[in-house]
Amino acid sequence: MSRKCSETCFSQREMSKRNIVFNKPEDPSFLKRIKESIGYREGPTVDTKRQRLEHPEESDSDPEVNCEREEEKPQVIVLKPGDLTADEAEKEKQKLLKEEAEKPADLSQKIIFKPRTKGSSSSGNSGKDKESKGSKIKAQTSKLSFNEEEEEDE
Repeated sequence: MSRKCSETCFSQREMSKRNIVFNKPEDPSFLKRIKESIGYREGPTVDTKRQRLEHPEESDSDPEVNCEREEEKPQVIVLKPGDLTADEAEKEKQKLLKEEAEKPADLSQKIIFKPRTKGSSSSGNSGKDKESKGSKIKAQTSKLSFNEEEEEDE
């Protein structure tokens, strides 16, 4: 009989944890007046943070937008001499991305940060950066040496 009671008590404790709710108390009148005078707006609540941010411009159904890997890109088949080739399609895509990046921002909409794309124009400078980092490391190794006598001999 004690076993049955412990199971029942456990289920009651479990159920009580599910019904925990936080009720935010109302602000005092002096805080309300201060907030109104400075134009304070309430920040996002837990409920608004749970909502998923949706982008009307980008849709998951468009395969060209979501292609990150080479094998996921659509195949290009040229049937006629005037058809668009894979190279021309890539150039057009780059041209559209460049135009989109250069157009002025619409300040009436919410600001949305997009992740950087790999293979940007800075790829040409990366080799120079690696060489300069290597030379800095070599210079630092001579500065941090504790064997001064051995370095003088060399």
